[in-house]
Amino acid sequence: MRSDKALVMLSGGLDSATCLYWAKEKYSEVIAVSFNYFGRPVQEKRASVRLAKAAGISNLIEIDLPFVKEAGDFYSGHFKNPHSGAQESSYVPARNMIFYSIGAHYAEYLGARWIIGGHNLHDAKFFKDASKRFIEKINILFKEACLLCNGQAYQILLPLAEMNRKQIIRLAIKLKAPIELTWSCHREGSVHCGSCYACRQRIEAFDHLGLKDPVFLVR
Repeated sequence: MRSDKALVMLSGGLDSATCLYWAKEKYSEVIAVSFNYFGRPVQEKRASVRLAKAAGISNLIEIDLPFVKEAGDFYSGHFKNPHSGAQESSYVPARNMIFYSIGAHYAEYLGARWIIGGHNLHDAKFFKDASKRFIEKINILFKEACLLCNGQAYQILLPLAEMNRKQIIRLAIKLKAPIELTWSCHREGSVHCGSCYACRQRIEAFDHLGLKDPVFLVR
């Protein structure tokens, strides 16, 4: 198995875009995979395609997963947790076990040594399956199960795991990632809404850095 090929989990957001350009600098060959789960915003899908094209990635793998639903969609907008908020409604049981298992499927057949995930410091605080500890356990299972790896099983890497949003923005700028092509909004529309929790987090991080988020300059 080649050690210089990476598979990037590309959602279309700022974090995954940063990971895509991080991988391009580090590895000689980069593949990307994107998941079309139930209710995924159309603009997020388009962002993944545009980011892959901008990065020169010709082999974007798009996987349709209509059965994978966020809690808010599964309960038809009536999420039962009395303490639920915006993040809780976007929770998906076993999300990363599903996504990384599919990523591993392609990594093994395509000879990718690394699977790059864009989870950051904020993600791990709420979504336990985005934590380094959880991912390390998945890596152990991959090592035990990989038949075609010749002793070098593919492993998940989280280059942003110790970074907050401000640090990720700085890295994205340093890597010259096309931030203007990313999509983070949880609502449908032609532009970011500016009010959902994902938009607010982006706005706050850019403001703290004294910068303008380019996705809002086209409003």
